[in-house]
Amino acid sequence: MRLTSWLHYTKINRYRMDDVLAKLRQWITSHPLLGGGIIISLVIISAVGVSYLWNLAPVDFQSSERQVVEIPFGASLRQISQQLETKGIVRNRFVYELYVRLDFKARMARSGRYLLGPGMSVPQIVKELTKGTTQDIRVTIPEGLTSKEIADLLAKKGVVDRERFLSLLADPVYMATVLKDLSSMGLTEGYLYPDTYRFSLETTEETVIETMVARFRQIYQKYLPKVSSERLKDILIIASIVEEEAQKAEERPLIAGVFYNRLQQGYPLQSCATVQYALGTHKKRLLYKDLQVDSPYNTYKHRGLPPGPIANPGLSSILAAANPAQVQFLYFVAKPDGSHVFSRTYAEHLRAQRNIEQSSE
Repeated sequence: MRLTSWLHYTKINRYRMDDVLAKLRQWITSHPLLGGGIIISLVIISAVGVSYLWNLAPVDFQSSERQVVEIPFGASLRQISQQLETKGIVRNRFVYELYVRLDFKARMARSGRYLLGPGMSVPQIVKELTKGTTQDIRVTIPEGLTSKEIADLLAKKGVVDRERFLSLLADPVYMATVLKDLSSMGLTEGYLYPDTYRFSLETTEETVIETMVARFRQIYQKYLPKVSSERLKDILIIASIVEEEAQKAEERPLIAGVFYNRLQQGYPLQSCATVQYALGTHKKRLLYKDLQVDSPYNTYKHRGLPPGPIANPGLSSILAAANPAQVQFLYFVAKPDGSHVFSRTYAEHLRAQRNIEQSSE
């Protein structure tokens, strides 16, 4: 079509559309009730449509959080929708049900455990539930967590039931079969190796514990093959304290050396980290009354090593405890940047404390 013809065609159609709109306005004017009803109906339909689409959208567009949702065998559509709404994964359970009813394939949700979150739209959620494929959960255990903190993290990720996980760790018969030659004392703290793991949604608490202990055993056999289980326990105790006290990697052997020197000379370890463990909480600043807590883990009141590790240390702290720096230091005090000042005598230690306090004012 030539340009002139196209322009002429467009002009004619525009006039026709103008005529149609003009006649529509005239008709509505001459039939106000019916015309108003049509407008109201259109507004209502538009509002319903917008609301429907909005409730299909993610609850939180920015969220990457995922939680475990278990769909029991034979669960009804209403049971599924109620669970999703209760967990904050869908905005409105009735809209979810309507969406599913409008699509026959979407009704075929399969039983199982799924990783779902508020960052997923209703179509995405339905797709996961109808695929019936479960995902693996990737979880990183940071160095220095206690067993209770590991239980909290794993439970939050949906890997374990917290109470059952902790009850297994407290079961001496079960743990004896898991630890075998690693610990004759039945202690579990220190043997859950901090690392990145992948667990399926069907993984049991036993499997998680045994996997983490097996990883620890690999590290032990690789880096400390000639160390006895009894000596290993002492190394783990020192390593766990070093893990909590040190913020700079290069200082770990120095801190380990200080603790060994204090043990050899009969001084109490006087580690704030062990007091924190005895209190069962982490405080930014310990008070004098905290140092009086009655616990074998209070190394201000009791000489020697505490009964067991106070955390699950990483490799660098384990190696520092196995190969401490040969130093003369007996004291150290933390600086604001996380590093420490090391001292040979108590007088030097007091001066270091005063200098740090003055520099912080």
